[in-house]
Amino acid sequence: MKKLSLLLVAFFALSVSTFAQNKTTYINIAYHKLKPGHTLEEAIALEKRWKIVHQKRKSLGLITGWAAYTVFNQYKSESVDYDYVSLNASTDLNAITQYPDAMGAELVKADPSLATLIDDTDKVQSVIRNKITKSIEWTGPSNDLNSLIIVESIQPTPGNNLMYLDYIKKFKLMQMDRIKAGNIQEWALWQHLAPISSDGIGQYTAVTFLKDLSKLDFDSSQIYINGAKNYFNLTPQQFTKKLSELRDIKQSAIMKYAVGTFN
Repeated sequence: MKKLSLLLVAFFALSVSTFAQNKTTYINIAYHKLKPGHTLEEAIALEKRWKIVHQKRKSLGLITGWAAYTVFNQYKSESVDYDYVSLNASTDLNAITQYPDAMGAELVKADPSLATLIDDTDKVQSVIRNKITKSIEWTGPSNDLNSLIIVESIQPTPGNNLMYLDYIKKFKLMQMDRIKAGNIQEWALWQHLAPISSDGIGQYTAVTFLKDLSKLDFDSSQIYINGAKNYFNLTPQQFTKKLSELRDIKQSAIMKYAVGTFN
């Protein structure tokens, strides 16, 4: 079980209700790719075994939560190169990657099958990249594990990062209006801390929670019209143009909670 201390596993899209609100929440995101001949069902079965490990890590205070999310019905943009995502969340960047040897030995003693968990996992899938992020804006939790979640990787256009961050503070108010209208359940923006690269998938991750697919066709035009005027002092056309000038959405997928430390 010593290998546990060497592995950065399973990371993505937790409800912010699990985050400590008086401290910065860090999210270690991993993007998982199935190996040829293996299925998503196999991978999630393994993640259910990993849940035992992460529950123990949570009890030790190393993380505040862990979960894995799958792409719902394969609704994803063409550039999405992963099969599912998962995350660890913590208020301590050093603790978020820790798997103490003593903890591993204790877990294997209680359940000897965990001794082969890393090797079993490696046969089925691999983590193609990790992102260390932090939550910088959020609307508050919906506490609905059945939500569908739109996950977007966002890259500000060159030279516009600070303007984008200023824009997001006002955009959050518009998202709050969408929640009040019943369009969405919650929204959050995470900033990537490492690794940072101009050819990567984006500097930010936005997560938007929906009750079901019908909310994709919700008529929110009046919300945007009012928000453009009230929060930005812009016409809807000016607002749309400004948004397109500030950022690009590099990847997008609809995801759903599969397994985690919340149930």
